[in-house]
Amino acid sequence: MNIRHSVWRDAARPLRILGIDARAFFPLLMWLYHPRKWTFAAGMIAILGFFLMEKKGLTLPVLLRAIRHRLRGTVIVARYGPNRSRFE
Repeated sequence: MNIRHSVWRDAARPLRILGIDARAFFPLLMWLYHPRKWTFAAGMIAILGFFLMEKKGLTLPVLLRAIRHRLRGTVIVARYGPNRSRFE
């Protein structure tokens, strides 16, 4: 069976709107619910922030992982809590 093009080939790629990750447009949905100038401005600032993050090579999940790594530290204990003192 010779399949030249799979319909699932691009299924794992993130959705993009005008070249920006679609998750960046969520604040504009908040503006549609509460149409005020400040919510529109906050949404546009959020989109600009996501755009600048993407230019640096970060996506939202990667940024959240980096923040979690900074908060957690570099040492990760891989043993179950109550068993730590028993083996050390």
